[in-house]
Amino acid sequence: MKTIASNNSHNSLMTDDTLIQLVLSGQENACKILMKRYERLLHVVLQSYLPDYESRQEVIQDTFLRAFRALPSFRADSKFSTWLCKIARSQAISRLRLRRYTIWDSIEETVSHWEADLHSNEVALEKQESNQQLRLAVQQLHPNDAKALELFYFYEQSLEEIGALTGWTTNNIKTRLFRARQRLHALLLKEGLQAEHFA
Repeated sequence: MKTIASNNSHNSLMTDDTLIQLVLSGQENACKILMKRYERLLHVVLQSYLPDYESRQEVIQDTFLRAFRALPSFRADSKFSTWLCKIARSQAISRLRLRRYTIWDSIEETVSHWEADLHSNEVALEKQESNQQLRLAVQQLHPNDAKALELFYFYEQSLEEIGALTGWTTNNIKTRLFRARQRLHALLLKEGLQAEHFA
């Protein structure tokens, strides 16, 4: 398989469509770039189905393998990330049926991701020292409300895309976002933090 030169700055500017074409032309590095770009998003989506990291990682690896095999049939009717998450969700459901995992949402790892990415997220709160207050505030939200916030703000998924990833209706997502914004806004203001983004 061919490879492309590794340049993090250049790679981050490459669109999914460009990378897909490189994968189809046999560029191995393009596969690695797409995997690095979307691995964290898949972990977020799979948290509702698989509570432990190892199981999610196995499903994610299988998801990328299936996606790259099916890439020639990808028609770009939806975003690549949405298509990828649908595959992951389907694989997780199949695993649940086979191994009967208990479904539960883990907010702790989500919060740790937020903290690790505070400097790189465009939608981050202004000060890194607010990490602990953010943790305490988010832990008081319903786990599904917290997930809705992260998908909508941090991963910039549309209501339709969130619905496709979670199975929630549009009205349900709007309700979750409204309730979570108001609750988080109040909690952050109480702690003296900036909360305009979620207002």
